[in-house]
Amino acid sequence: MKRKLIATGFCAGIFFLFAVSLSALPARADAAFGISPPFMHATHLVPGSRYVQTVYLVQDQPDQDLKIKAELEITDKVRSWVTIDRGFEFVIPQGTRQYPVQVVVQAPEGADRGSYRGRVTFTTAPAASGQVTIALGAQVSIDIVVGDDIFRQFSVPVIRILDIEEGWDPKVYVKFNNEGNVEEVFDGATFELYDQFNAVRLAFVQKSKDFPGTPPFTVEEYTLDFPTDFHLGIGQYWGTVNFFQNEKVVASQKTVFNVLKRGSIAGPGAQLIASLKNNWAYWAGGVLLLGGGFLVLRKRLGRRFS
Repeated sequence: MKRKLIATGFCAGIFFLFAVSLSALPARADAAFGISPPFMHATHLVPGSRYVQTVYLVQDQPDQDLKIKAELEITDKVRSWVTIDRGFEFVIPQGTRQYPVQVVVQAPEGADRGSYRGRVTFTTAPAASGQVTIALGAQVSIDIVVGDDIFRQFSVPVIRILDIEEGWDPKVYVKFNNEGNVEEVFDGATFELYDQFNAVRLAFVQKSKDFPGTPPFTVEEYTLDFPTDFHLGIGQYWGTVNFFQNEKVVASQKTVFNVLKRGSIAGPGAQLIASLKNNWAYWAGGVLLLGGGFLVLRKRLGRRFS
């Protein structure tokens, strides 16, 4: 009986140690793979329009290059309209947790009006290793509607008055998001310049041309100059900028910006290029004078030694 109890205790102890050793091993977490956003609504297209949406492939364990294969499931009638900027097979580099991919829908001129639905499935193909791997997938649902209606919708999420160098004209950075199916463009703008206390207005600039257009379903970023006769010296200023469409303010910003000493932003190389650009007539005249002087000198020397 005593031996039986000892044997039973010994077996129980071995089992306990085995269980403890298993619990001490690190747990293997399955890699997660997903996509954001998981949908694409190209629902206001007209024949000839182009729609672009950026989706992000997300993984939580980017410890190796990850091969991706994309598969498009949609009616053959519009299959050629849908493309992916990375192609239908590509590799997400090691260390990348969020990888941007652009899905593009290009409705050709003369496209039939109608509604079409489908999806793009992105499937992982992990590199071969000594372990059993499971392919993971994520889908983007696609909704395409082609019609004749004009749909206008846009936003200006970012307006920033930039820091500049002394003597420069004020510069304004604009990010324009056109969600409609026709091109959008500002038709006017004003810039008000104030002192560092926002108490005295120093200049007022109106702008009525040279605004870049933003095509349908795209986001454009650009910088606008507001030429002024007022010389901006080093210091801090306030600026108020308003953008108009049909004499209505559609975007505005009021903020502080800095004027820095020459060379702080552009550097000597850029300054030389700007000087050549702004004073090309003087430089051209100088080159002609030097060339003419060289020819006269060469002619006189030729006579002296002939």
